[in-house]
Amino acid sequence: MEIIRLRQGEKSISITETLPFSIAILDQIYDGDINLAIDDVKGSQVEKDLNVIRTLTETFDNIVTPENYAPIEYEEFLEYLSETELSIKSFARGTFSGFQDKILSIADRGDYDSAHQFLDLLMEANVDEASVCELKGTIFLESGNEEEGINWLQRALKIDPSLVSAYSFLGQTFYNRGEFDKAASCWEKEITLSPDHLVTYFMLTDAYINGGRTEEALNVLMSLSRRDPDSILTRVEMADLYERMGNTDMRDRVEQEVLEAKPVYINDMEPWAKIQFKNSKFDVVEEEAKRFLKEDPDRPELKMLLIVTHVKKGLCSEAKRLMEDFENEQVWYYYGKKELFDEFLSEEERRQCGIT
Repeated sequence: MEIIRLRQGEKSISITETLPFSIAILDQIYDGDINLAIDDVKGSQVEKDLNVIRTLTETFDNIVTPENYAPIEYEEFLEYLSETELSIKSFARGTFSGFQDKILSIADRGDYDSAHQFLDLLMEANVDEASVCELKGTIFLESGNEEEGINWLQRALKIDPSLVSAYSFLGQTFYNRGEFDKAASCWEKEITLSPDHLVTYFMLTDAYINGGRTEEALNVLMSLSRRDPDSILTRVEMADLYERMGNTDMRDRVEQEVLEAKPVYINDMEPWAKIQFKNSKFDVVEEEAKRFLKEDPDRPELKMLLIVTHVKKGLCSEAKRLMEDFENEQVWYYYGKKELFDEFLSEEERRQCGIT
């Protein structure tokens, strides 16, 4: 088994073919806690390797790194276990956190079968069953197997009903399948567990609207507005929903609130600006867009808004200069947002400033 013998003064260090495996165990299963690892594998070859690793780290840097063991694929991992006469259950006090990162990396490259094989090892090792079930569910969803993904996520939630991310994944899956009531049920539970997940309120609103539950959608938006009064997007969504419900008085009231507000969040600029544009308030949009651009000069949506304000003020040269930036660097974004010009600039204005 010994392949290299290192000598340092009177000290002799044996490097065996199982050393990379032992480094992987220490890194991916024990988070580098060598004492805990040694306690779990006493009397094995891995214990000897771990003592070698301890000695090596006294002299060399960066011993416990993936470069010194990666990649160890599933079949090779089993061979190492057999050679060292260990099983996955031998690592009783390991966290397996790095092991789970390894599984995600395997899934990311599309090798879903290997990812599930490693997950089955985690199940055998009795590693946080709910988290393993959730991980299996998300990987099944990623691979396109929705039914298995749903089954495993639901299994995870039966074990641990507090898994917020499992509700999120399930909700998105049901929503994509057009099962809006099921999606809403998942997102309701997610919000109960994590009321600060603000984006989930919008997702729940969409599920209610698509399910024909507009009053419940409005209640969600009102709740979100109370939780985050600075969110202009919430109020814009409320105005749109009031219009959908035929309540023009409330729509106008909420739009007036938006008109009188100033955006706090940069992501609120575009919905806020559209309300301002509808009311010909181009100067205030230009002022706020420039303010945010000082903080973040690379936001294309702000430059799109400035193009509209420049054209409205007859500053075609300024508008063209900004347009050239899109044509040279971000033409994809321009065509994705071109409807902004179609909505707020007349055909003659676009023609005069060379906007096609």
